[in-house]
Parts: sequence; structure tokens; C-alpha cells
Amino acid sequence: MNAATRGNLDFYESFAPLYPAVYGLFDTGEMVMQWLRILEDEGFVASKAKRNEQSPHLLDAACGPGNFLAAWAEAGFDVTGVDFSSTMLRLAADEWKRVRPNQPSRLFQANLCEPDSIAEWRGSFDFVVSHSHLPNLIHPEDLPALFQSVSNCLRIGGSWVVDHSRIVATLPVGQEQHSVSSTIKLLRISDFDEVQRRCIQSWAGPDFRGREVYWFPELTDLDTIALQHQLKLRRRVEWLPNRQAEPFREVQASTERLLSIYGKV
Repeated sequence: MNAATRGNLDFYESFAPLYPAVYGLFDTGEMVMQWLRILEDEGFVASKAKRNEQSPHLLDAACGPGNFLAAWAEAGFDVTGVDFSSTMLRLAADEWKRVRPNQPSRLFQANLCEPDSIAEWRGSFDFVVSHSHLPNLIHPEDLPALFQSVSNCLRIGGSWVVDHSRIVATLPVGQEQHSVSSTIKLLRISDFDEVQRRCIQSWAGPDFRGREVYWFPELTDLDTIALQHQLKLRRRVEWLPNRQAEPFREVQASTERLLSIYGKV
């Protein structure tokens, strides 16, 4: 595994206690409903009534603090979460217990860039979902391993639904403050390396310092890697989560945030 990917994994382990405060304002239930809308409209998933009769098995790959798990369960899926970070998984377990106290959670620690770490899940899931730009957090050298892990988990005909970003016009540079509490703030400084097409985000606060890196592979490269691992692109759209009435539209030259649906063949 590339050292830069490992650096991101280590960053999120240390950043985990701050993650809910920084990103907790996102309406994860609405986001899941948006993804479901396109999955149902395109015929990739059965209706809610049929899901309630027989729940599809869904893996949230890189589930983090578990913000999306309960929403997928509420939508009629039998959910499992996996993440590299043990601290994230403890947060996910607490969140699950808070919202679904009578149902045990299924949460596992594994490295998705090491396919052998989840070998026992081969062909176990109808759906894999990955929220929050997972492909952008993996060094390009490690993307084949990530795609292999996802492919291994899926049954033939299953789908991987994943959001990711590309750089078109808006460079991710500048400074932004994030409130952790009423008195504590984190400063995020973003710089873009045009040669390596990566964004470096440095975080600093009273008791925390860390750095994460985002890469922006070409869509054709992602789709080529996918095909090499029995995953074929079925649908790709621009995703605009703040436009709740119409969150999706066809990909345009200016599209930067995307939702891709790959099928296991």
C-alpha cells in the first residue's frame, strides 16, 4: 500500500473524535433517499415493499462513524459496515445503538486496500455503497486493490454506488474554519498540486494537527480499473445534494461531483 494512502488512513483514525462535530450537519438521511431515488428509477433496486419482504444485503464500505447505516437500514436493507479506523467504528457502534437500540450492529475493521482482509465476504452482498469521496482518498496506485475488494464482496449482478469528485474549474484552495464546540475551532488550509493533481488539506486546532490528501483520477482511468475487476459502469450522473427536488442531472463538462453505479459482471 502506498505510504500516502496509509497516511490518510492514519489521519482519519486520529481525526475520528472530531469528525462528527465537523461533518455532523450533513443530512445523511436525505442523501440516502436521493441515492435510492435513482437506484429505484433506474431499476437497480426493488421497491421498498419488496425490500421489506426480503432485505438486500448492503455493505457500507468505509462507513466511518456510521452516519449512513441507520438510513440504509430504515430503507429496507440488511446493513453491514466496514472501516479501517477502530475509533470510527466505536463511534458507529454508539450511533447505531442510539438510533436502533433493539437491533445489534454488524461492524468490522478491515483495510479495503488489502482484499485478503475481507476474503470471507466474497459474494456476500447485493449492494456496496461508499459515501464521502472514497476513491479520492486512495492513492491512484491503490485504486486497483480498492476495486478488487469491492468486486469480491459483490454477488454477480450486484451494484457498487459511490460518490466521487473531479477537478474541472474550481480549485480546492483557501482557508476555512470549522467549529468543534462553542469555544474550539479547527482551521483547514487547502492547497492544490497541479502536477500531481492532488489536494492537500492541513488541519490545525488547539489539540490537533493533521493532513489528508485527495487525488482526482480521470473517469476513464476509474472505469478501466473497474472493468479489470469485473465491475462495469452502469450509470453516472452529476450529484447536487443541496438540490433536493432534482439532485441529479446528466454529466456535463463542468460537472465536478459525481455519483457512479458500477455493476458486478
